[in-house]
Amino acid sequence: MTFNLLTVMGKTTATSVEATCKLHNETAGNPGGVAAAKSLGDMSHMTFMPTGTASSFSGDLLFLDIWNNLDGMNRFFSDPHVQEGGNRMFSSRENIVWSKLDKFLNFNFSSPTGMNDRIVGLVRGSVTSLEEAEAIHNTSMDAMVNPSRAAGIVSHEFYSRLAAPGSAEALEVLGVDIWMNAESMMKHYMSSEFQHSGLYKMFASKPASSTWVHPKGEWIEW
Repeated sequence: MTFNLLTVMGKTTATSVEATCKLHNETAGNPGGVAAAKSLGDMSHMTFMPTGTASSFSGDLLFLDIWNNLDGMNRFFSDPHVQEGGNRMFSSRENIVWSKLDKFLNFNFSSPTGMNDRIVGLVRGSVTSLEEAEAIHNTSMDAMVNPSRAAGIVSHEFYSRLAAPGSAEALEVLGVDIWMNAESMMKHYMSSEFQHSGLYKMFASKPASSTWVHPKGEWIEW
């Protein structure tokens, strides 16, 4: 079974965290829509906003969904009601499907009891070749996995953008880190050890990076 990551990132039409949560639960969290998404292969749906949202609302919203059926995903998003809900939620958005890079050094660890925060670190950019990127990435992460875990990382995964059928291999990749502490995450990313690890040499040009946290509120997720 193949699992693909769907990222939906965009600007919300609502002007506060609370209003965005309410609108999300009315659209993406609608019981009928949730049941349809699950039946068609949506295994997980999580919501995130930038880490600074608590002090300043920017309107940025990120969905991370895991699907195990691309045909089912396409059927779901072709539904006019789903499209209408997305248009109510976002003034602009980008939907991308990513395929797991299994040859990259990926890892998932258990979290200690009580460490329930989940902070996401994303890095996205183009590479010259996936094989070259894999070699650089794995050499770097082999040295960084222990200090990353000591700083509180939960998981580290890399994906490549899924190319349309019949098109050339996509050379855009996305790294997804999950952390259990925002402060230790930033200390790790800013440390000389990480900065000189050589990880970013895998990219053909400077990648885009961002950090995200689960927003306050009772968001409907699964």
